[in-house]
Amino acid sequence: MYALAASNMILRGDGKANLYQGSCFDTGITKAVKAHKCTVGMLNPPYSQGDEELHELVFVNHMLNCIQKGGTGIAIVPMSCAISPHPMRETILKHHTLEAVMSMPDELFYPVGVITCIMVFTAGIPHKTSNRKTWFGYWKDDGFVKTKHKGRIDLYGFWPTIRDHWVEQFRNREVRPGESVTAYVTHEDEWCAEAYMETDYSKLTKADFEDTVKKYAMFKLLGGVGVGNEDDEAR
Repeated sequence: MYALAASNMILRGDGKANLYQGSCFDTGITKAVKAHKCTVGMLNPPYSQGDEELHELVFVNHMLNCIQKGGTGIAIVPMSCAISPHPMRETILKHHTLEAVMSMPDELFYPVGVITCIMVFTAGIPHKTSNRKTWFGYWKDDGFVKTKHKGRIDLYGFWPTIRDHWVEQFRNREVRPGESVTAYVTHEDEWCAEAYMETDYSKLTKADFEDTVKKYAMFKLLGGVGVGNEDDEAR
């Protein structure tokens, strides 16, 4: 990964500025990263698959500790980080503020079946000190569709409009039924829109109900393994 990243930077005329090879937990690398006094951190951590020592939230906490107080930390992690108990959730909120969590499309990483969410933090300010509601966005439909050879693509050109709508909602912390909600949360609560969002029942159809029942039946049949839509099952 280091060679690929360095090559990409060189081809784009950047050399390999501030690129470190090694573990992010290495003392020397951590010290060097902190020396840059970064105000923004963005992270797509390795997904642990049950390894508690390398849990995704361990990476998130380390990233937040490496950026300046008041800086913004953003991470895309499995939804389990938002809903399953873990000691690191309490550790993070003791030192940082959970500003927002966005639930991502179920097939964002298709063909990998992991369901994810994006977490946004303010570093260095305890969540309890901030004492404000966290904003939750239900960002499930990004307009992308699956194609046979290209994977998920913006086939109908919906993405720019959806993107701008989502960004506006987040910037203004808008609350809309079926789309977004705010709530006071602690480390013991679920950090996802689904737990707090009001349902706009006027938009539900018989097809929605049937599709949900099918997915739940398949979920139980497969012993708790997530499933996709009917096209996935056909493949």
